[in-house]
Amino acid sequence: EGGGVVYDGTWQHVIDLQPAHAGTISVSDQPGARAEVSFEGGRRVRLFGKLGPNCGKATVSLDHGPPQTIDTYSADDIWGVCVYSQDLPPGGGKHTLRIEVLGAGSERSSGAFFHVDGIRVERGQ
Repeated sequence: EGGGVVYDGTWQHVIDLQPAHAGTISVSDQPGARAEVSFEGGRRVRLFGKLGPNCGKATVSLDHGPPQTIDTYSADDIWGVCVYSQDLPPGGGKHTLRIEVLGAGSERSSGAFFHVDGIRVERGQ
């Protein structure tokens, strides 16, 4: 489901949600739930999500590199936020972006939900 993204574990795929990009968003708070997308080429990859008071953490890694922890807690709901951005090495090649839900939030968060609203591979200069 969702533009080449492969989801593993428990995810809720919400449709017809106005604030979300293209009206769709995927969300999970299950520890170990994963989303992965493979793509070729590009100069930068960006992951878009939602910040909010019940939002939590996930790790994001590119090409099986060291994972970076992303915390999506915010006192207010903020939609369409770029929560991860990584420049890609020149020369193209295949890449894999992997997201793993930690099932935990910061001490202020009332939940552990992580939202995947979109993944964009930027091409060109």
